[in-house]
Amino acid sequence: MKSIRPTATAGFTIVEPVILMVMLLIVSAGTSVLVDSINRSSLNTRREIKLSEDIESDIAAIRSVADRLTCCSGTCVVATMSATTGLATFPSIDSGTATSSCATNNPRSSAFFFPTRDNISTTAPISPSTSAREPDAVTDFCANNTTTSPVMTPLLTAVNALPNPLAAQNINRVVSIQPNKVLRVIYQETVPATRDLRLISIVPPMANFCT
Repeated sequence: MKSIRPTATAGFTIVEPVILMVMLLIVSAGTSVLVDSINRSSLNTRREIKLSEDIESDIAAIRSVADRLTCCSGTCVVATMSATTGLATFPSIDSGTATSSCATNNPRSSAFFFPTRDNISTTAPISPSTSAREPDAVTDFCANNTTTSPVMTPLLTAVNALPNPLAAQNINRVVSIQPNKVLRVIYQETVPATRDLRLISIVPPMANFCT
């Protein structure tokens, strides 16, 4: 005669709470991973936004420097501007210096860039040109399209002197002169590996007056 096993009449067996606990742990672990992933994604997004903003701000600063490159004196320089008047601080004809070859110190005028007259007091050749006449010398400068261009070298020096606001984010700013009066700026991430983030080419207004 077979014995009849009693059936559970109420409540849980010990196995069921264990299974429930395991399921809760699995759900909890999955939720933690999901939340952690969302947080990391949010942090990365905020970092990318800030990085993009900082790069754009730095590009604007470099363009501002490029806008001030002028060769109107017969020597190419990045002009210092007055915060009060918005005019260059070098002497010019319209600022009362009669012997100056710079017709104006106003960067909104085309005469701000190229010599419009010869300074008769200049008798020695204007290096690296063989001419003592400012317009001729600058024409010689403009004909040099190499990476040692007399027109572009002062701009390269001035841009390299700007502080790099991206250094704390492990971003290098690599600046170089390219042929045809182009300033190339590359933003390179160095951590965890070196990779180019942005490349821009800037042609200063002065280049438009090179014939």
